Amino acid sequence: MHPRTRRRLLTWSVAAAVVLSGGAWIAEPYVQDWAVARDVCDGAVSQSTVDQLTPEGTHFKESRGRQIEQLGTYTCALTAKRGDHARDWDLLSMVAYTRRDDQDRAFFDSFPEYGSETHTVLPGGLPGFVDRFRDVVLQVPCPDLGKDAEGRARKLVSRVSFDDDALVGEGAAYRAAVSFTNSASKRLGCGADPLTVTGTAAAAGLADPGRGDDPRGVVLADAEKTPCAWAAGAGLPDGVDWRVSGEGSAAAPLASCHLDVPEEAGVTEAGGESIGLYARYGDWSTRFVTRDSTHGRRSSMTATVRCDGEAANFSLGSSDGVRDLGLSKGVSEADERRLLRLFVADQMERHDGCVGEPKFSF
Repeated sequence: MHPRTRRRLLTWSVAAAVVLSGGAWIAEPYVQDWAVARDVCDGAVSQSTVDQLTPEGTHFKESRGRQIEQLGTYTCALTAKRGDHARDWDLLSMVAYTRRDDQDRAFFDSFPEYGSETHTVLPGGLPGFVDRFRDVVLQVPCPDLGKDAEGRARKLVSRVSFDDDALVGEGAAYRAAVSFTNSASKRLGCGADPLTVTGTAAAAGLADPGRGDDPRGVVLADAEKTPCAWAAGAGLPDGVDWRVSGEGSAAAPLASCHLDVPEEAGVTEAGGESIGLYARYGDWSTRFVTRDSTHGRRSSMTATVRCDGEAANFSLGSSDGVRDLGLSKGVSEADERRLLRLFVADQMERHDGCVGEPKFSF
């Protein structure tokens, strides 16, 4: 147990013991903290996890939850006191959905129209991602809910948000999100197998995909160390300092590969150019590969196939300069088509339940 967690739990225990023995004078604020922390989402999120997330000197106001069975939703929030004459704030805010429309809206919040590709797939094989808001989004199957009106297997999608002041290191954020998702599955009759936080997720801090200040990727020769190993043999032009990075796992509802030329490459005038390839699994993703201006027709440089009984959609986008790259031969449109085909083939092998031949739009 982390030393700070041990100290806080000891304070709560002593305060609670004093109150139970008749010393009610100590009830504020520590016993209220203890009472609230032990009941977050009806105890689904443990006191030790709550403590890890809580900044020093923070006191709690309440934990509130609400289940709307008819709508297949469950929400929970942990509210902290900001201090005198200041607004209270939610340290932790969580919501779960089993209805398809609500789930689609949750994905659209993470990825606005035409797609924001800022995300990080969850570590430890967890079935989800951290989105552009730094929210944790998890998706699990609901075998006990059967299929929807369109014959698709029902699922549960949860979104867990953390205040900027929350301490989201050492696996605490992922434990909170997983605990809530497991509890929501029981409450909403989903029947999903419980998730566990293991491996890299157990000690990892919450990813920050929107930060964008870290150098991205490995050199092309080391592409096999990434989820984009296929890029090493993709025939990219020589003489360019290609960097390869990727996000993806068999459990996540999306994946990506990025082929970048860093600004500081200096080998050519190609610095800052990039190619991005994206996979999104589920019917919700069709929205990102069609355009209203084309009356719903598919965009170019996209592909689709059936995975797990729903559409999986793939796309490629590139910066204007990849056609030249400061060389006699850049990345041509035919090259981009080949890259998309390689990416789709690789994704179909990595993701279970993909069947049939993909359909490409060029």
